[in-house]
Amino acid sequence: MVIGSLAIIALLGTACNSEPSIVDQTASTVTVIQPADVVAPNPWIPDVVEATTPSIVQVSVRRADGVGSGTGIIFDADGSIVTNWHIVAGANEISVILHSGETLPAVLMREDSALDIAVLAVDAQDLVPAKFGDSDALRVGEDVVSIGHAFGLSGGPSVSRGVVSALDRTVADGSGTVFEGLIQTDAAINVGSSGGALVNSKGEVVGINIGTIDVGQGANFAIDINTVVEGTNRLVALGEREQPGYLGLGGVDVTPYVAFQRALPVSEGFGVRYVDPESPAAAGFMIDDIIVKIDDTPIRGKTDFTEFLRTHPDGTDVIVRTIRGAGDSAVIMEIPVTLGSPGA
Repeated sequence: MVIGSLAIIALLGTACNSEPSIVDQTASTVTVIQPADVVAPNPWIPDVVEATTPSIVQVSVRRADGVGSGTGIIFDADGSIVTNWHIVAGANEISVILHSGETLPAVLMREDSALDIAVLAVDAQDLVPAKFGDSDALRVGEDVVSIGHAFGLSGGPSVSRGVVSALDRTVADGSGTVFEGLIQTDAAINVGSSGGALVNSKGEVVGINIGTIDVGQGANFAIDINTVVEGTNRLVALGEREQPGYLGLGGVDVTPYVAFQRALPVSEGFGVRYVDPESPAAAGFMIDDIIVKIDDTPIRGKTDFTEFLRTHPDGTDVIVRTIRGAGDSAVIMEIPVTLGSPGA
């Protein structure tokens, strides 16, 4: 019996050795896959950003009531830079910081407030104009990047990526200005990125960012570049206008509610909150004065005040109607003043 058992075991062993085991079969058919190089979802972005950023500048402004910043795009090699009008509106001083880090003074050549674009001029050599595309060729879902000087930070522009979410949007900004034909994107456009570039995968600027519209998280907008290029060419052809007059006042809108609270004899105007001590206004104006008219032009707020100065150059003699005080003690004053220029 022992011999028989050993024989059976020997036969089983021979049978088992004659066929590969399941483990052996599996091992013999496994194909080893080497890890592939990781491919970025948008491999074109670094190259496009590197090619475009020399054409992007930081725009810094100084107003009577403070400072601000935004972004601009080099339009041509002659020193024309296009940006948003709301960035430079009412500015006493404008400067730009080039990609090289060089800071240059800039002057406002012309603006189109309806389009929210303005053209600045700088005296510089070796400028790199942006490459402009055709915004009519954009498709919803197309990849884009936004390039701009977010938050006014030093060290170069910030970049965000996204897609063209929609085309031909009609949207109103915070001031009630209605914009038509806008590009909607989910690429981030932060404070300071206004005036920056929306760029496609070919490295072409297809829109100029506009950061004053807030309709919800993830919805940002840009002015289509065909409109911008057409408007900028028109403004450049007009040439530089006389520089706006400078009064040296900063302030706020006086609303009907504020006027009621202070028992003012008017319902709106420009409320003085700052007087430049070295300006034409220093001799006759005080904090809390309410400007309601300059010459024959009604002043209903900051927009009217800024627009009047923009269209009246240095040396213009004007009469400023002002309300001083409140309630029964309020008096109407007419203050003669000659507009100056910043720093004069």
